[in-house]
Amino acid sequence: MDISQYFIKGDIKGAITYMSKNNEFKDILPHYQALFEREEYLIYPIASILNESLLQYQIYFHDIFYKGIPEEEASRKLLSSLYQLMDATDEDSLVNKLKEAFKKEGYKSQFGKTQGFYGPYIWKETVPAIYHVDLIDSSADYKVNILKGFIFKGWMNYLTFGRFGTRGWASADGTINCIEDAYDFESEKFKVSLLKHEAQHAVDMKLFPKITATELEYRAKLIELYFTSNPHLLNDFIMAAKTDNPHDSHGLASAKIKREFASIDTSSISSIHNKALALFETSTREMKEKYL
Repeated sequence: MDISQYFIKGDIKGAITYMSKNNEFKDILPHYQALFEREEYLIYPIASILNESLLQYQIYFHDIFYKGIPEEEASRKLLSSLYQLMDATDEDSLVNKLKEAFKKEGYKSQFGKTQGFYGPYIWKETVPAIYHVDLIDSSADYKVNILKGFIFKGWMNYLTFGRFGTRGWASADGTINCIEDAYDFESEKFKVSLLKHEAQHAVDMKLFPKITATELEYRAKLIELYFTSNPHLLNDFIMAAKTDNPHDSHGLASAKIKREFASIDTSSISSIHNKALALFETSTREMKEKYL
């Protein structure tokens, strides 16, 4: 099993065991042992109350991914601690107070859940740009916010010390947000896996306001497969397939991709393109029947 599979499953104990048996991880292993086995949590170069808020998230990650506490129970514990810390009474007021606290220190922030787990994004600078994006059935200019100076990048980035994690997302208004240091701006990962993927999200959220997160991810992954020049992308999706977490829209969408591409030659890029196009067109008809 590849190390990424332990992270996809949220199995930090398994990842540590795997790393202890593979010499390539000898440099990073002590950091995992300190963070998860000895609970020596990270300290960030920010004001003490902001550090305390990030500490609560770190404890939450430890509870779920190391101790194996159910997410709902860990969430209640996290929110209770943050309510007390920020003098908040509900989640909306908590997020507003956290955003304001970070803003006073010169930081921008995004809170909420990513793939079913809490984990903030905290950064220093936002630089807007405009990119033209062509999709299967639309073409438009999109505002892309280039986000710089991160101190926290969500739960997967934290668990993997930056090896994996969210690289960008689409806002409700159609703006695409991009973590600057995650991309070569001339690469297919940027032009296809970010711009086209997130632009399809923006199109679908506007056209089908009630579309589910899994439907969004499924359609955006089909867009990636249609435009990619890399036949290994399909295998990446297949490896990420998961059905055990109803909140993991990426895993569920990848599981559907795995089922639907099972009969094609996965080494043939033209076969991948043709199948992706056919499935996307079928999905579009289904979305129109379901939501319009």
